[in-house]
Amino acid sequence: MAAIGRRQALGAAVAAGGILAAPGLRAQGRPDKLVYIGENQGGWKRVLMEEVAPAFERETGIRVEFTMLPVDAWRARLKAELGAGSSGIDIAQWSVGMAGWMSPHVLDHQEVLAKITGRDPGFDWDDFLGGSKRAATYDGKLSGIPYRVTTGILHYQKPILERAGFNKAPQTFAEFERVALAVNTPPERYAVGIMGKQGSGLYSTLASWLYSAGGRLVDFRTGEIFINEPKAVEALQFLADLVVKHKVTPPEVTTWEYDEIIAGGQRDRYVMCQTFAPYGTLINDPANSRTAGRWAWDTVPGQTAKEQSRTWIDGHFLAVPRYARNADWSIEFIRMACSQRWQLRSMERGNAPPRGSVLRDTDMTAKLGWPPVAAAAIETGFPTPAHPAWDTLELALRTGVSECLLGQKTAKQALDQVALDWQRNLRRAGIRRG
Repeated sequence: MAAIGRRQALGAAVAAGGILAAPGLRAQGRPDKLVYIGENQGGWKRVLMEEVAPAFERETGIRVEFTMLPVDAWRARLKAELGAGSSGIDIAQWSVGMAGWMSPHVLDHQEVLAKITGRDPGFDWDDFLGGSKRAATYDGKLSGIPYRVTTGILHYQKPILERAGFNKAPQTFAEFERVALAVNTPPERYAVGIMGKQGSGLYSTLASWLYSAGGRLVDFRTGEIFINEPKAVEALQFLADLVVKHKVTPPEVTTWEYDEIIAGGQRDRYVMCQTFAPYGTLINDPANSRTAGRWAWDTVPGQTAKEQSRTWIDGHFLAVPRYARNADWSIEFIRMACSQRWQLRSMERGNAPPRGSVLRDTDMTAKLGWPPVAAAAIETGFPTPAHPAWDTLELALRTGVSECLLGQKTAKQALDQVALDWQRNLRRAGIRRG
């Protein structure tokens, strides 16, 4: 009887012009389920799993089976199955740094996008921010549809700055230093929080200062290394001076990563930080934060002018593997998940959507504050490097930045050593010659 009821509901959906009326979907057999492989860090996927998937099942009769894994296991699972050409994955979630090795195993998503917009002219690809599209593209190929795009912005306690005589966020590095010295009141509250642990968060700690100073990393096409050029050195030395010279950061910041930067803001351990935009929701949460209601947001300072402000972009994308048997149904799930309606809903439950209309939504802006700032930052930001060699290079960069934050080396000494390590690793990867 349940099966008959479901068939009747599906028939009604077709008759009503629902998603099953799409010719491509009618032509492809309907599976019982789609297999989704993703990672389990953070609660931003709650709408995807708890609301979009059930809605998709109601409309199609197809269940979405989620396998959510820790980061290393998630990457290993995708590498193993896609490398073997397995057809067991219908929807693959990947992040920016994985694009280099993921891209060969997924469909050209310009073709996926053409199918989506053919079925749903209101999908509006132009609504997706330019930075999210750059982050989803590797070597000229669109390799996924953006679902979550994070970026670094400046979070600051506005009343504290105002009491110190500053009526807006610092616009340049020099202003940032001046504000930091003015609002630093140790040991209870320090001026600046950073994720200073030698781990995966350290790149995002440096990147906004690096890019806003005009610094660069590496050209993977030619093997040219820029990480120890003067602009990059200036950026890292500025960051390190906040910790070592000016002592405007809590002494424990070299142990801080994702959870700690949030908790530090909630516990009033710092006045300003450059970190993930959606952390603003958690830091400013009245249920958990003693500083709730004080926070405001701006794009990060430029080195000598606000127009130089640049930041990093990371995020997650939904993709259809080349080997998937149920590609049209996978595309339909992605269309639904990334639609304006469901992206807006996902933001209410912790996601950082890539759509400009969602991030600039007046209700969301009034409720959360940070979204339009994130939208502005994403438009001009730089995606995390996606070349397969980046994982190895980043490990060396972590060491150099950490040595500098601990006062063991100057920025020039640290980045010169990073550049030497990068030369060796690029040669091993067959990128750098000579």
